[in-house]
Amino acid sequence: MADLDSIQKKIISFRNERDWAQFHDSKNLAEALSIEAGEFLEAFLWKTTEQSRNHTAEELRSVKV
Repeated sequence: MADLDSIQKKIISFRNERDWAQFHDSKNLAEALSIEAGEFLEAFLWKTTEQSRNHTAEELRSVKV
């Protein structure tokens, strides 16, 4: 449980350094999640399994943390 607390503290610190708390309400978080899920789902649209794997790998590499 200590690891989870540590991760949460790091995430909150990351958010606070960027003044993002003002945007972290239910509406904005739901919209952002939906948009990101849509971008991920696009990897599978009209593609073969191999094409989907390649596109999915590219999409995951583009994630900035």
